[in-house]
Amino acid sequence: MRGRKPRPGYPDNPATFGEHLKKRRLDRGLRQKDVARELGVNFKTYENWEQGKYEPEIRFLPAVIRFLGYDPHPAPVSLPDRIRAARRRQGISQRELARRLGLDPATVWAWEAGTVVRPFPRIVAMFEQYVEGV
Repeated sequence: MRGRKPRPGYPDNPATFGEHLKKRRLDRGLRQKDVARELGVNFKTYENWEQGKYEPEIRFLPAVIRFLGYDPHPAPVSLPDRIRAARRRQGISQRELARRLGLDPATVWAWEAGTVVRPFPRIVAMFEQYVEGV
């Protein structure tokens, strides 16, 4: 059985955000400027993401996740990680999530940071409902 010939620079096992983007782009036979256009960003911005110089701002993450077909971040397990992942998929800030849930932004920050000592059941239920609905 023959294996495929390795392509120079092809990330077989992507580890970084940029490698995930590059692998998907190459798999689809696209140029960087094609992907930049598809994601609605400047070519240089996309190039910087792919080269690992920067990661996309949260507002671009929904489009990036759609492009990749998955979220390249590790699968969330804890409630704080699940809140952060759901917010990332929506491309919204902690402040915006707080506004939508009728909470203080510091409350969202504390939950995502995992620093809440005595969680109120009502808030736990609110966050559980949020992460399940996204």
